[in-house]
Amino acid sequence: MSQENVQVVRQPLTVAPHSRRRLEERVGLRFPRVRTFLFGLAWRLPLRSRLRQALLRRAFQLGIEATNRADYEVGFALYDAHIKLISDHRLTALGFERVYRGWAERVRFQERWAAEWGHFQFAPEQLVDLGDGRVFASGRIVGTGLSSGAGFGSEWAILLTVSGGRVIREQFFFNRAEALEAAGLPDLRE
Repeated sequence: MSQENVQVVRQPLTVAPHSRRRLEERVGLRFPRVRTFLFGLAWRLPLRSRLRQALLRRAFQLGIEATNRADYEVGFALYDAHIKLISDHRLTALGFERVYRGWAERVRFQERWAAEWGHFQFAPEQLVDLGDGRVFASGRIVGTGLSSGAGFGSEWAILLTVSGGRVIREQFFFNRAEALEAAGLPDLRE
């Protein structure tokens, strides 16, 4: 993909520091096919559609907020049952696998991550709709260590692939530059 011809829609992204399950999340869990159908319809709208971008931003915000509160049923509600997660290569040195397959394995990865790293929050900063079935998001992970209580922070980015209203692939990065390269994008900071 030529960097000069990249057509993307970029938007800032923030999440609430503390949240609870909202009515729309409870309804989405109760009627998962309707939720997937509606997200799939929004995904078919033109790239620059305000409705598409608002729904994408909202879905992402709800997913990150749910993941931050360890509500993985909601956090990964739009993930396909056969999701493929490709974790950052640095995690293999810590005993994590490079590739996880399936929704249950994706949740297991997140639970293990939380158990080993203590209290942390994803603080997204930017969401980019690449217009080709992929979504790029970046920000920081901030938190405190389990045993030391020391604060930490790190870059974080993901590249999601969406098909049929479901996330079918997630690639996780600790380095924004590596994530941009994997997405075939120039640096998108303002």
